[in-house]
Amino acid sequence: MEQIMRKPAVDLTDLAIGIVVLGIVVSVGATVLINVRDTNTNTTSASYTVADKAATGLAEYGNWFKIIVIVGVAAVILSLIFMAFGRRGGAGTTY
Repeated sequence: MEQIMRKPAVDLTDLAIGIVVLGIVVSVGATVLINVRDTNTNTTSASYTVADKAATGLAEYGNWFKIIVIVGVAAVILSLIFMAFGRRGGAGTTY
């Protein structure tokens, strides 16, 4: 008798690892950019302006982080729903 291995419905490890890595990268990047910006005393220099704009951009990205997490969780929930109800019809059945 042949045993069939069932796959888990949804593997959440990829989503969790992605969110953690993204959070770490944004946090470290923002810290480095703010340190670079604060070490420049000339506020009209190009290095200060670039670091300031990049830090502002990362801060804006942080505002969207909650929405990105919600969309990821919604994608997991939708995939579970489609996996549960998507196999109802017979093979080759068209509507």
